[in-house]
Amino acid sequence: MGAVSLRGFTLIEILVVLVIIGIMVGLVSVRMMPDDTALLRTETERLALLLEQTRDQAVVAGEPIGFSVEQGRYHFWLRDAENQWVPLSGDDLLRQRALADGVQVVALQVNQAPLAEGGRLLFLPTGSNEPFTAELALNAAHARIRGDRLGRVSIEWPQGIVE
Repeated sequence: MGAVSLRGFTLIEILVVLVIIGIMVGLVSVRMMPDDTALLRTETERLALLLEQTRDQAVVAGEPIGFSVEQGRYHFWLRDAENQWVPLSGDDLLRQRALADGVQVVALQVNQAPLAEGGRLLFLPTGSNEPFTAELALNAAHARIRGDRLGRVSIEWPQGIVE
């Protein structure tokens, strides 16, 4: 009878494969979790686009639209038949939204003055708006959204990058 040759993996080979798999999983998990700057960038860009859309919608609809921020949420407002501000409804884009976890609007200024408690940033149907700045922060990361009198919106980063 001939000898049967059994071939298998050695303990060293199995350990090497497990270490390689562990390193790969670690690298993938680090890349999947966005850092503060990336999360703040996404939230700032989303809000800037929504503010541009608000300006455009006010012009097209021919009526002012208000924007306010309170307790980690932001809202869009219209005036009703009694000239009272009511939340904008029926619009999937300009609806009440929560800021991403940890992101805060630390300052909202209109005409270089802080917006009063319960105040609204107004987007007028003329397309001409009061200049504003909104400062957002997430831990040590900061960004600023600026709107000019012509309704143009830009984003400023601490490094001086303007988008």
